[in-house]
Amino acid sequence: MKILKLVLIIGLTFVGFLLVAKWILRGAFGPIYRTVEIEVNNDKTIICKETYSADFAGVFYDVDFTLKEKNKEDINLGQVTFSNENWDEGLTLNEIKIGDWIVLPIEQGSRSIILMTNQKLKIFKDTTFSPLYLHHDKKWKNRYGELSPWPYGVGSKIDSIVRNDLYINYKYRIGINSPSKFYYQTIRYKMELTTGNFTTDTIFDRID
Repeated sequence: MKILKLVLIIGLTFVGFLLVAKWILRGAFGPIYRTVEIEVNNDKTIICKETYSADFAGVFYDVDFTLKEKNKEDINLGQVTFSNENWDEGLTLNEIKIGDWIVLPIEQGSRSIILMTNQKLKIFKDTTFSPLYLHHDKKWKNRYGELSPWPYGVGSKIDSIVRNDLYINYKYRIGINSPSKFYYQTIRYKMELTTGNFTTDTIFDRID
């Protein structure tokens, strides 16, 4: 009888340990869900549904953005993966209509991201603008060919959107060895209304 009780106690202790370990691992690695609502105006709200997960490489906050407008069907605007817990702090969202596209500009760390949806064509697109991608831009590479292999990113910021023109301000560093030079530069992109693709239109002079 004593042996049976001992086995029962050990078994219950082991099950309890497994449940606690599962709870701890779930808290550390997820998934964990939460919803953030960001008001655009009295009639519009952007619903941000976050899924937190992690592995030994890092933490990930996958956020699905949905536009909710009074008396209208909800519109899925796409998803962005953030790497910081407080991704929503200071985030101001305001969708923009360009042709048949609904455009949502988002700034995430050193990147600027444009989420777009076209309900008529049933297309969702996202485009990332980062200094690390400049050397893939043919116009930029042709202009700064001797330096193009080593653009180290510091950041990008959406300056403005005028009709289907997008202005991005970059700050980046050139050179693999110290001392490196830092530059500020604005590039204008044109959005193709039929595809939603952005093409480089004007590369303004950079300043150091």
